[in-house]
Amino acid sequence: MSTVELNPGLRLVVPAASFAMNPSWESDWGRAVYDLVRRAADAGQSVTVAADERLYTPQEAAIASHVSRMTILRRIEDGTIRAAKKGAHWRIAESELERYRLAMLADTAAVMANDF
Repeated sequence: MSTVELNPGLRLVVPAASFAMNPSWESDWGRAVYDLVRRAADAGQSVTVAADERLYTPQEAAIASHVSRMTILRRIEDGTIRAAKKGAHWRIAESELERYRLAMLADTAAVMANDF
């Protein structure tokens, strides 16, 4: 998700998927962002744009990676997956999960390469 925030506290949240589907300023989200920035400029206010990365729980990461939750937790413990602890709970950034999945795929391909 990407968030465009107009001070004080007005937010426009744009799903990341909409950027990939229609990256043009002529899209609905493009017009909404433009209108928001224009209103802020007219009011003499500033606009902050921030991208929020999705965070996965170990269970969600396991489902997305097609492995068990315990495998994810073991990979966190051995440092293979970088994760942050929020209170008593682990959270894994989407980019880190994608990095792990691509590394897992590369390792599998390397092992199977001799069979072909």
